Amino acid sequence: MKTKINIPLITTDNTVSLHDTVFTVFDVETTGLSAESNRMTEIGIVKMRGGEIIDEYETLMNPGEFVPPYITQLTGITNEMVHKKPAFEELAQSILDFIKGGDTVFPVLGGHNVRFDYSFLNASLLRAGYNKLDYPALCTARLARRLSRALPSKSLDSLKRHFGIHAKRKHRAIDDARATAQILSIFIEQLVNEFEFETVDDVLGFQYRKIYDETKTTPRFRKIKVDLKEVPKQPGIYFMLNKKDEIIYIGKAKNLKERLGSYFYHNVSHTSKIKKLVRYVHKVEWECTGSELSALLAESRMIKTHKPRFNSAIKSYRKFPFIKIDVQRTFPKIYKVYEILPDGAKYYGPFASSFTVNNLIERINKLYKLRKCDDINLKPAKSHSTCLYHEIGQCGAPCNFTSSVPEYHREVKRVDKFLLSDSEEGAVRFLEREMEIAAEEMNFEHASHIRDNINDLKKVMLNIELTNSIVELQNYIIKCRNDNDENAYEIFLMVNGKAAKTFTINETNKADLDYMENIKEEINYLYFHGALFKDFVFSKAYHKFKLDEIDTLKIISNWVYRNYKPSRILKMTAKTKIEDVMKFIRKK
Repeated sequence: MKTKINIPLITTDNTVSLHDTVFTVFDVETTGLSAESNRMTEIGIVKMRGGEIIDEYETLMNPGEFVPPYITQLTGITNEMVHKKPAFEELAQSILDFIKGGDTVFPVLGGHNVRFDYSFLNASLLRAGYNKLDYPALCTARLARRLSRALPSKSLDSLKRHFGIHAKRKHRAIDDARATAQILSIFIEQLVNEFEFETVDDVLGFQYRKIYDETKTTPRFRKIKVDLKEVPKQPGIYFMLNKKDEIIYIGKAKNLKERLGSYFYHNVSHTSKIKKLVRYVHKVEWECTGSELSALLAESRMIKTHKPRFNSAIKSYRKFPFIKIDVQRTFPKIYKVYEILPDGAKYYGPFASSFTVNNLIERINKLYKLRKCDDINLKPAKSHSTCLYHEIGQCGAPCNFTSSVPEYHREVKRVDKFLLSDSEEGAVRFLEREMEIAAEEMNFEHASHIRDNINDLKKVMLNIELTNSIVELQNYIIKCRNDNDENAYEIFLMVNGKAAKTFTINETNKADLDYMENIKEEINYLYFHGALFKDFVFSKAYHKFKLDEIDTLKIISNWVYRNYKPSRILKMTAKTKIEDVMKFIRKK
C-alpha cells in the first residue's frame, strides 16, 4: 500500500521574517524512483539563513538492496561505497536532530522537485518507526517556473548553468543540496526586491498560485492599466500616488512595463502588503534610467527624500559579510561584520559566504599575532599578565608592552598583505597550497570547500577597492548594460570610491563626436590631470565617507560583486592610457 505524503503549505507561524527563517535544503540519492519500493543511498542537508549557508550534514547509507548499474553511472555511488555504511534506521535520529535542532525555530524544508526527496525521507522514517515530517516545503523547480520562465529547462543542471553555480560532482546529495540552496537564495532575493515579499508565508504561497488572473480586474485597475500602456520597457524608478497625490510607494525595475503591469491585475499571488498598497493607488508615475544600477541608486535617494509609507526599511534578504580591521585604533582587531560604517576602519568584502570569512579569520588568528581580547580600546600596562594566545604564539601581547605600537602595526600590515596580495605570502596562494595537500591526502570534500573559499576571495580581491572605505586607488570605470536594449549601457566614473560622473552610451550618442569628446574631457579631468581631486588621485590619502556616500558605496559594490565580469570593470592605474579607456567605453 502506498504511503500518502502530505506536504502542507503552512504548519507553523510562517509570518516570521525571511531574514530570520532557517531554510533546510536537502537532497537524496536513491536506488530508484519509488519511495515505497526503493531506498536511499545518500542524504545531504544544508541549513541556510539570510542567504548564507550556516550548517551542513551529509552521509552515505546502506540501502539494504543492490545499487543498480544505471544508478551508479548516474551518481557515482557504488555497492562497495555503501556496503559498510549504517542503515537509515541507525541514522534516522541524527538526521531528525539536525533538521529540528540548533536555532531552527521555524524549519522550512527546501529542495529541487522537493516532493520526490520529501517522499523518500518520510517513507524511510515510517519504516524506521518514526512519524513522518510535517514541515512546509519550498520547491525551487516550482519557483523557477514562475521566476525563470524564459529558460527552456527548469532542471537543476539548467539553473546551475544559468546562475553560474559550479559543483564538483553531479547527482551527489550534498553538492546538489548546496547548489539548490544557492538557487533558493537567488529566488528569495528576487521575490524580496521585485515582489516586496517579507515573510515565509509570502514565498510558500507564491510557488502554488497563479501569477495573473485578468478576469477579475476592477474598473479602477482597468483605468490604471490603460494609463500604463505608455510605460516603456526600460529600467527606471516608479512612484505610486494616492488620491491626494501623495507618494505612498517608490520602487525600481529592470523593465518598468513588466514590473508595473504585475501590480494591476487581480493578482492572487500578491502579498497582503501589496494588496493593501494597490487599494490606495490612484496614479502611477515613472522615470527611466540608463541601467539597473542607476535605478537602484535613484530609488535609494528618492526613498530617503520622500519616506513613503509603504516602503520597507529593509529591502534586501541577503546580507553579505565583510572582514573588518579597526585600523583607526592603536591596537586593531579583526572582526566579521555585515555593515560598512564611516568609522575609519578597513573593510574587505563583500564575501559570498560566512564560511569564507570564518575560515580566513581563523587562519589569520593562527598565522598572525593580532590580539583577540574583548577590549575595544586596549590600554596597555606592564602589570597586565599575558593570555593563553600569547603563550601559544598567536598574540604579540601589546597589553603589557611585549609588542610595541610599531611592531603591532607591522603585523597589521602583514594581515592586510595576506588578504590582498596574490604573491606567495597572500591568502590565495596559502589556500591553494592547503587545497593541494587536501587533494593529495584524498580529502576531496575539504579540498572542494577550500576551492570555494579561493574563488570567493579572488572575486573580493577584484572588487575590494570599490568596497573598502579607506583603501588606496579606488578608481574604476563601471560599464552597466541596459537589459532591455543590447546597444545601450551606462558608464560610471568612480573616483576615490565615489561616483563622480555617469554617462549614457547608445548607438546615437556613440556616433555624436561632441558627446564622446565631452566624455573624454571628463575622464582626462578626473583621472589624468586630477584637477578635481589633484591631491588624492592615485595617492594613499585617507578619505572620509558620509553616511549617504556609504549607502551609495554599498549599493554599487554589491551590484559589482553580483555582476562582475572583466568586460564591465576597468581598473584605473597610473599606467592606464586615455586611449585604453575610450576603447573600453566604446566596446559593447
